[in-house]
Amino acid sequence: MSHSVQDLSRALWPELPAGTSLLHGAVVRPPYWSYENGQYLGAELQTVNQQTALQVPGVVACVHMGNFLGVLAVQAEQAQQGAALLDARWATPVAANQATLPANEEVAATLSTPDQSYEWQSAAEHQETAWARACYHDKQLYVWAHTQRPAALLIELQALSGLPSEQIHLQDIAGNQADAYDCAMDAAVMAFGRPQAVQVRASHSADIIRLSVFKGTAEPNDLNAHLRATRWQLNTLSGARPSLAAILCGQPGLPSSGPAVKSDYFSAPTPNYDGAAASSDPDSLAQATIFAQESQFDQDCHSLGLDPLAARLEQVSSPQGRDLLQRVAEQSDWSEPLPAHQGPLRKGRGLAYSHIVEHVPGQAAREQWSAWAVDVSVDTRQGTLSIDKLTIGHDSTELGTPEQATESAPALADRLSRWAQQLLNNGVGKGGEGHSDSPVKETADKPAVQLVKRESAVGQPLAWNQGVELPAAAAIANAIFNASGIRLTSAPFSEQSLALGYQSDKTGSSKKRKAWWGALAAVATGTVLSALPWRPAIAPVGQVDTSIFSELAIERGRLVAIAGDCMVCHTAEGGTPNAGGLGLDTPFGTIYTTNITPDKETGIGSWSYKAFERAMREGIHQDGRHLYPAFPYTAFAKISDEDMQSLYAYLMTQEPVKSEVPETKLPFPMNMRPLVAGWNLLFHRDPNAYVPDPTQTVQWNRGAYLVNSSGHCAACHSPRNMLGAEKGGKANFLAGGFADNWEAPALNSLSKAPIPWTEQELYQYLRTGYSPRHGVAAGPMGPVVAGLAELPESDVRAMAHYLSSLNPVKSEQEQTHAAQAALLEQNSRSNKEVMLMPGENLFNGACAVCHDPRGGPVLFGARPSLALNSNLHSEHPDNTIQVLMHGITRPAQPALGSMPGFKNSMNDEQMEDLLNYMRARFAPDKPAWTGLKDKIATIREQKGHL
Repeated sequence: MSHSVQDLSRALWPELPAGTSLLHGAVVRPPYWSYENGQYLGAELQTVNQQTALQVPGVVACVHMGNFLGVLAVQAEQAQQGAALLDARWATPVAANQATLPANEEVAATLSTPDQSYEWQSAAEHQETAWARACYHDKQLYVWAHTQRPAALLIELQALSGLPSEQIHLQDIAGNQADAYDCAMDAAVMAFGRPQAVQVRASHSADIIRLSVFKGTAEPNDLNAHLRATRWQLNTLSGARPSLAAILCGQPGLPSSGPAVKSDYFSAPTPNYDGAAASSDPDSLAQATIFAQESQFDQDCHSLGLDPLAARLEQVSSPQGRDLLQRVAEQSDWSEPLPAHQGPLRKGRGLAYSHIVEHVPGQAAREQWSAWAVDVSVDTRQGTLSIDKLTIGHDSTELGTPEQATESAPALADRLSRWAQQLLNNGVGKGGEGHSDSPVKETADKPAVQLVKRESAVGQPLAWNQGVELPAAAAIANAIFNASGIRLTSAPFSEQSLALGYQSDKTGSSKKRKAWWGALAAVATGTVLSALPWRPAIAPVGQVDTSIFSELAIERGRLVAIAGDCMVCHTAEGGTPNAGGLGLDTPFGTIYTTNITPDKETGIGSWSYKAFERAMREGIHQDGRHLYPAFPYTAFAKISDEDMQSLYAYLMTQEPVKSEVPETKLPFPMNMRPLVAGWNLLFHRDPNAYVPDPTQTVQWNRGAYLVNSSGHCAACHSPRNMLGAEKGGKANFLAGGFADNWEAPALNSLSKAPIPWTEQELYQYLRTGYSPRHGVAAGPMGPVVAGLAELPESDVRAMAHYLSSLNPVKSEQEQTHAAQAALLEQNSRSNKEVMLMPGENLFNGACAVCHDPRGGPVLFGARPSLALNSNLHSEHPDNTIQVLMHGITRPAQPALGSMPGFKNSMNDEQMEDLLNYMRARFAPDKPAWTGLKDKIATIREQKGHL
């Protein structure tokens, strides 16, 4: 919650420490933690071998206080690598995560499988990652961080440092919306008593908060009995709490801060999770809890045939809450019937309510009540919706500030309207840009907003703050359910939420028969068309009217193009972006990419959308000839209609470039393009957009959509048959392949990574191009990571979530990863058998300065561990040879640093000696590579990717 607090001496701030005066910190959390009733109940740190981290060049110190453990280094990547290798042993309480379950075995047994689960993607509130800096200088503690609870943070900093408040200086970071409360305390713990400043960046944004509902037996028509029989569990720490650093350091007596939900219908959720709790802050937890409980209450009312308003008025004990609900209902015309359905367009109305008690250290607890009534229109044919009207009421024990008093009603209404729209945009930050998956109709019409508020007894207005927004998501979900019968259980919402709902809701034999015949007809039509060796041309257009494309559509298209790596393939070395001419080496010959700028003569400037879509989904040129499958239209066919239209809008609004590209000349019979029709008949039978899996979550489906459509990951990471098509079957999906003379490793259970990939490590690798336990992105993957850095964080996280589901890692396995990594590192240091190999001297001369775990100077950029590098553990030496031969001259991210190639300084024999040495030293459990001589000679003649 945002509150006005007194100015904490912002007058004479020193500049943010930079350069050599700044260290970077990485925090190691316990494998399990819990905090209940002011007591830490998680894993206890037993022993820690700091040497495994201190041996990483650039690491300067390890910080150990109680159960708090951190690593300080000159660069962030070095701190992360040190933290990944820190050999810490934890004692996890036996069945600790079951300690709060009911003692009654019969009741506990009912909590095995939830009847319903609700998810809140707290990361969707902001795209940026939380970060903070702290500096202790001249008995003054300076902290730079954005937080909505500065007063509570100040109290914690006092307890940590023992300094009076006047010697602690807290400055907000303008423009950063991610709450850095925990980061601030992490930085302060590691900076206190040190001459350097410390920066800590959250390893990722907050996780998905999940609340699960367990329904016991109850009288069928008794709402009170249903409510009493309902139990809730959540996968994170409950309620208001101190910072994690304070909890782990064991600081006693710290007051909890943040909002606590006060529900009159349900009992408080009980923390219960396997492994570490999901990362969250009290504000996000309040949003998640109210969304879940207000949605479930509405569902219970529907099941029992009760009016949601009347049922709430009966349950709510607070006079302020009942009064607010009645006034909101009256002003929203709750009792008036909704308009009748008009074809696929349906109207719905939903209600939701919240009551929170906010704890602010040093002040009396503040109560807030809020109620929302929402009217929506849902198009059941297209799966889109729009908000027609918002009626919002708020009451509070807190008086407003003069700034709040001067905010006009229209400005406040506009702010709340934007918040409601953001919830529909699945990941829009406050004040941010729209997400690429928005189901909201692009219209100039904004919903009508009615504000219901009460003046305070002394005539001063109430404090309107973010507490008023809490019921919004549930009210919208309840309205959608009222209109369509679809219960959305993941928020913020997305277009896929509706699509999933409609798909799973289509029951009944007539609908199934219709869908079956429609699918059969579509397959038959597609089969006939794909088998035609010649396809008709689509007439060129004289002029594409780009004025009809909105800025939102163009930006959405830009992100689709980035996800699809359009520029990577359609830009020649040193050429103009998207002007084509890049030669793609395939087993069948070199294929040159086309000019996709809107030039009418040499590009796609005369292509209609119909021609563009046909090329993307079916692989057919505007003139009717077949495109070679080196263009991954088999994946691009899965792109949604909205994304496809946006991609067309983006490409058509770019600068046209006149560029004739080299003609593709494949040997006979590959040069016979009509033969591609037969290829399509065999391997491209479904040119339709991705269909969400109703049994999976919205995040999983979003990740699956991105990976399998625009991302076309299988084009490189799946094996291919003799005809160049991806091999079918689940076992072959993302089972590893080759692209552009590089190995694309398996992403499924066939992965050869010495340390299994976790969801968080996949996210870090895709987002930054570096994972301390796996290595850096190079070769064709470098530009992919550079593009992913521009996508919304929630999209990259969804991809990591989906990919991790292909080879899931159990929590008990993940807890051993640091020890496994440390053991591999230690073995590579003490492997004396390799020291007499010819490659030892070559390694010391060319590689040790950056990669020797025995030591080395501090250098700029990442220093990936070779003992953990997936390439050295692979069955194929190709990637290692590529990097040694050609280096990494253009890293995925500048901060990773570059690497020189040794093509011109080592002959084939020396290269073979070095490769044999590295394989034996860093992957001693793997057999020696064979055929190195031929591989080295072949790759030496190649140009190299980066």
